Amino acid sequence: MAAAQQPGGRRSDPNIVALLSLKLLLLGFFILLNALSQYEEDRARKVLESVNEAFNGRVDALESHAPYPAGLGPFEETAALIGSVGRLFRSQIPAVRSEVSAGGARLRLEVPAETLFQPAAAKLRPGHDLLLRRFAGALTDDGRVGLDYEVELLHGVPAGDTARLAAAPSEAVEVGRMGALARAFARRGVPVEKLSIGTLPGRPGKVVLVVQVYDARRRAPDYLGFAE
Repeated sequence: MAAAQQPGGRRSDPNIVALLSLKLLLLGFFILLNALSQYEEDRARKVLESVNEAFNGRVDALESHAPYPAGLGPFEETAALIGSVGRLFRSQIPAVRSEVSAGGARLRLEVPAETLFQPAAAKLRPGHDLLLRRFAGALTDDGRVGLDYEVELLHGVPAGDTARLAAAPSEAVEVGRMGALARAFARRGVPVEKLSIGTLPGRPGKVVLVVQVYDARRRAPDYLGFAE
């Protein structure tokens, strides 16, 4: 088939028109596919939202409510108390190991026993009076309203040494050391009922102090604990 003669001597190719028509058809086809895919995505999203509302029991609030005014207060005070006690020990005893529970209301301090006590004796080393006084002062600060606390004093012992401690606990140096430490805190203002002493199997040569802070209105301890 001969190409049509155009004015001016140029020839038009009919295949160009067919090729352009094919491209236009392909373009329209892809536009249609894109529109269908977006439409199906919107329908799927609406179905998922409907299922979530039906099975999760979630109801969107129709009005906003202000948070409970005192809701954040005890948590901020707890964090401040735990942080100050931890920094105090870290600044005075470089070898101390501190760990805060996931809930932020429990502090665990692990100190080498020889940094606090005289060798093989239940007497505190001289020079720790400032540390003990500041520790007691941080706990007994009257400015922290609504908080209560407990302090647990533990001396590490070998894992297989329980028989010796059970036979004569009053003669054990580890128990005597924790008693001396508890009396030192009591003399500096920490109430005796806030203190408890004991031993910790598997951590020989270590002294562990656990400070647990409570909301005094609820007395709800932080049970999240520590990772072993």
